[in-house]
Amino acid sequence: MAYIEDKDTIRELIGELTDTDILWVDTEVADWNTSHPRLSLIQVLAFPHDETGNRTYILDVLDRGDLVELFIEKIMANENIKKVIHNASYDLQFLGNRRAKNVFCTLELARKIPYHLLPVESKSLKSLTLFLTDFKEVDKQQQSSDWGKRPLREEQIKYAEMDCVYLAHVYSRLLEIKKNGRI
Repeated sequence: MAYIEDKDTIRELIGELTDTDILWVDTEVADWNTSHPRLSLIQVLAFPHDETGNRTYILDVLDRGDLVELFIEKIMANENIKKVIHNASYDLQFLGNRRAKNVFCTLELARKIPYHLLPVESKSLKSLTLFLTDFKEVDKQQQSSDWGKRPLREEQIKYAEMDCVYLAHVYSRLLEIKKNGRI
């Protein structure tokens, strides 16, 4: 896991990620339940077989609009990089909205799969992870954490790094179901 706070390191990493074909992306948002939510973290995974979160990059972008804009410009608007996001309609509010290109939403795909092929009521990332993968200890308690307070707690960082891991594994399984179910 790489929790990155240093601006120059974040800029350098964004540049390196532009050479990647596919990224699994998530966000954590401070003040999400107010009229002024603030993007706190951008989590990025480029290694879909990771099961530990050790290969997730956690970019601390709280109140750093210049870094968010760089991420949008170099990654989100880049048509050559496929971005997999679970709830794209939410995350894209913070990651460029219509400027974002080549975005794949696992939530939308899960909703299109008939119940007999995907028998889960909730299509949340947690529910899909528990049903489709071997991960059985999925902590969603940290989701409602105060993402605007620094320093972040170790539990928050672990939660943030694992979300992209779950996303990559759910994505893979959903594509298998889609292919085998001929959807």
